Amino acid sequence: MIRPGRMPLRILLFFAAFIICAAQAHAADVRLEGTVKLFSSFYTTDSAEDAFRPHDAGDYSLNRGELHLGLNGYVSDNVSFRSKVYFIYDARPEYDDLQELESESGYSSIVHEQDTYIKEASFTLMDLLLEGLDLKVGRQRVRWGTSDEYNVVDNLNPVDYRNLYSFDPDYLVEHLNMDGFDLEYLLPVDFELKLQAAYFVSFKPSTLPLGFNEQSLAMQQARADELTSSYGFSRADVDMVVRDVPDYRVSGGPVGIRLSGVAFNFDWGLSYYHGYQSLPMLYRIQTDVGLDATSVTSFYDYPRLDVVGFDLAGEVHSIGVWAEFGAYFPEEKDVVVVTNLISSSNGEVFPLLEDIYYKYTVGFDYTFGIGNGIYWNTQFNHGYYDEFDYTPEAEGSLGVGNAGFMGKLEDYYITSIEYSFFNDELTTTLNFMLEVSDYEDFSDNTALVIKPEIEYKPFDNTSLEIGYVAISGGDQTKYGGYEDNDVVYLLMKTYF
Repeated sequence: MIRPGRMPLRILLFFAAFIICAAQAHAADVRLEGTVKLFSSFYTTDSAEDAFRPHDAGDYSLNRGELHLGLNGYVSDNVSFRSKVYFIYDARPEYDDLQELESESGYSSIVHEQDTYIKEASFTLMDLLLEGLDLKVGRQRVRWGTSDEYNVVDNLNPVDYRNLYSFDPDYLVEHLNMDGFDLEYLLPVDFELKLQAAYFVSFKPSTLPLGFNEQSLAMQQARADELTSSYGFSRADVDMVVRDVPDYRVSGGPVGIRLSGVAFNFDWGLSYYHGYQSLPMLYRIQTDVGLDATSVTSFYDYPRLDVVGFDLAGEVHSIGVWAEFGAYFPEEKDVVVVTNLISSSNGEVFPLLEDIYYKYTVGFDYTFGIGNGIYWNTQFNHGYYDEFDYTPEAEGSLGVGNAGFMGKLEDYYITSIEYSFFNDELTTTLNFMLEVSDYEDFSDNTALVIKPEIEYKPFDNTSLEIGYVAISGGDQTKYGGYEDNDVVYLLMKTYF
């Protein structure tokens, strides 16, 4: 969002970047590209009793416009560059003070909200020192894995959870670009074999979904009230504190190494990631109960994480298949729970996560020769990015073994069926996702997400898409808590 003192600088940078792009775009080795996008969604059901997302049918869920500007090209035969800037505005400003509508410059920063950030800025040195050795430097996205969106080995760039429940198809699984180095070497052997090493200069945490802090404090408050009410003490003050964020130093950045190649017409990769948990992990709860005041403070940090991964993708009898497997080795770190009750004190210590746990996925796609071709894509995934394997002690003492955001490992069955008409001008897609958090009590521990979509492309560079997201399921699932948040959305994009 633009603030009054920052708006002139951002506008100046915008026009400066655009002028430079336009001036350079005439060159044969430089390409200016961009996207103009509008996403709008509204609720189809009432949920007035929802403590965090109350709404009526017809209320807007999200209205957002975006402008993406990219400039890519070659400086020479051995040097290329990529850059992309995002300009995003929210069409739903919130204000409750008339003074916020005033503006000395004649342009109100409250009514016209905007967020600007550099999505990508990198250059690549090809055949550096020896043939087949490429080095990419700058802000970039290093993607690992072969599965569709629900990857388990793609850990180098942290996941952006801001849009986890927005249902914007462009941000289903978005990763945050980071500043660093990506070195790739195509080994001089008779078969295809590539070694890749990536290093990012600093740690970057994942963004969190809207309402995460509020909901976390509410759950913490409920547990604190249960404790204090039993003793007749005053209502507790709760707080969440993040400490021990990885230092900004040479040895603090995440690194990764991957060896990949082709065998029997299958692409394969073996990878190793050494970095951090990108989500804040609980390591201490301190409760101070007194006659005059009571407080409960939870402390979080970002402990180390190592992941050994393997991915595979290929084709068998015209059926595309892929698989990924990740072994997660979290840092051995205990949770300390301390309760100070007037003049007495007691504590409990136990590990938060299992020493090692596994995530995996397998999928296939196939096009049936019916009409213009019916495309079918199916995938099974065990463990999403934000899910962990908590110890029984942590589940019993903290209640962290439930489903939901940052919950336990769950299973997801995802499938989509796609068919196009009128020379691909009109495409219909039907998406299904079944979430299972517990097979023993199947009816109360499953959630179903159904999303039909219709995309119309009146011109080669323009698309109009309308979709409906319907959710049903139990409260003990990640998506079941959004059962009353069905939305209809409209996505319009043009490219240049």
